[in-house]
Amino acid sequence: MHFFRSVDRWLCAPESIFSLGRCCRGRRAGRLLCVPDFFVLSGFVVALLVIGSAGRAAAAEPLAVVSEAGGAGAFSVERTDGTTLSGALSRIGADGVALASAGQDLVLPLDQVRVVARHGLAVLPAKPAALRSTWIDGSTLEAEDFSWDGKQALLITPDGPIEVPVERLHTLDWSGGSGWQTAVPETTESDLLVVGTPATHEFVECAITAVSPETVTVLLDDETIAVKRAKIIGLQWLRAQATNQAPRGIVVDVDGGSLRAGKVVWTPIGLVLDDVVRVPAPLLARIDFAADRTLALTGLPPERLEVEPYFGALAALPGFAPYFAPRPVVAAGEFPREGLVVRPRTVAVWRVPADSRRFRTVVAPAAGRMAAGKTLVTISIDDSEAFRREIDAGVFPIDGVGEGLPIELEIAGARRLTVTVDYGTSGDLGSPVRFTTPVIEK
Repeated sequence: MHFFRSVDRWLCAPESIFSLGRCCRGRRAGRLLCVPDFFVLSGFVVALLVIGSAGRAAAAEPLAVVSEAGGAGAFSVERTDGTTLSGALSRIGADGVALASAGQDLVLPLDQVRVVARHGLAVLPAKPAALRSTWIDGSTLEAEDFSWDGKQALLITPDGPIEVPVERLHTLDWSGGSGWQTAVPETTESDLLVVGTPATHEFVECAITAVSPETVTVLLDDETIAVKRAKIIGLQWLRAQATNQAPRGIVVDVDGGSLRAGKVVWTPIGLVLDDVVRVPAPLLARIDFAADRTLALTGLPPERLEVEPYFGALAALPGFAPYFAPRPVVAAGEFPREGLVVRPRTVAVWRVPADSRRFRTVVAPAAGRMAAGKTLVTISIDDSEAFRREIDAGVFPIDGVGEGLPIELEIAGARRLTVTVDYGTSGDLGSPVRFTTPVIEK
């Protein structure tokens, strides 16, 4: 049950800059949405489950090539025919991807390019970020800070500011991932301030009009009020998905997040998305031009699912079965893209769409460097085993790859895709694995 009480408790302050004391007396100051503390039960459930496993658990003109393959600025380009070229990236634009490879200056048409990826780690190892932003199109991006003067919105990063239309932003989270977004009431009809601490916080309905390093300016009952940033752990804008929005079928991974776009331009000057999002050039990690031709397994229900946890009786307890079942997860920590976490022992079977060409994903221990144990992963196409690998959670990154072990399987003409996650040879509880962006490409 959500109930309301005076906004005075959290927002009124003795400093002259905060006029909420005036606002609160003798008039309705706005709605304060309070969320009960339901985390005690969650903590108890998690405590049971972690025994034996947790603890292992600008669109600029083209410029000259910057460097030769293998040095700074080196990228690989995966073409739609499955071949790969490597070299120094000079530009990406409407005419294609320009690459200096093997002594030649090549321009590959965009319809022949599937992925452009920076050499080395796909995305640099995650560093603790003060701020995490989510966008209305599903994009996510971490930054050090945010500012918005009512016109220009900037996400501040160590490599420079990222310019973004504020209309694309949905939430800003300074809480370190406390999960307050899941507690937002469905009946919310305005922007929200999340006030308090990660452990105890409340929601204030208002209209957000500006954000600075010191204050957030809001409108309550037609009165403009500046609120201390120190009191705020999050913001949420009330947004409606535009019905006439241009398609954003390209996924652009950058250090700190993953963005969606319909148009991409890159030069050594900068990365520009849809002519409105401007990102420092060095942050570019990967561009998936085929994303609009892919079907994510995270959104495709399995045709058959069998889950048998180590302590089999747990799956029969009310509320426990969803914990052991495969579940989608968002980009976080060492994993800059969304994924699917699967626990041993699980057998999941998906029906393959008729026009499918290949299946691709990246597999790694779900807890990254904090995991322990061995898990056997096998993937079968119809009745033929196509992939088998024991994932040792004590060895991460796998084969020197930051996100995990890449998997790519041809599935043209196949009817079913079976993924099995089983206990490994160590004889322990095993370790959940994470399939990052598991997709079927058409």
